[in-house]
Amino acid sequence: MRKSTALEIFGLTAGALALVVAVGQANASSKSSKGAKPVAAVAKQRYAVDMWWNIGGDMGGLRKATDACVKKLGEAERPTLVSPPPSTTILTKPMLDCLEAEGWRPAGEPRPV
Repeated sequence: MRKSTALEIFGLTAGALALVVAVGQANASSKSSKGAKPVAAVAKQRYAVDMWWNIGGDMGGLRKATDACVKKLGEAERPTLVSPPPSTTILTKPMLDCLEAEGWRPAGEPRPV
């Protein structure tokens, strides 16, 4: 088993901190809009994914699959990266489904944000 470098540990810590901040901001905005319709909230449910995998895939392949899904679903569905590599991807359920259809799978269960 290889030892983690300080840069990797820093990147993981920064990614976790960025996710905590993003979740806090999402919770704050949802509390401030109590009159919002629940249907809109369900349609815009977002998920956090830390890592993706695809047998034989690489970052270029993930980027191409993401661009293809954005072309199908619209620019508003483009995922957000919340930290430098290794990064956490924040995306909607339709984008998650599209990337899975393109052969990309989240490593672990996507977390609701």
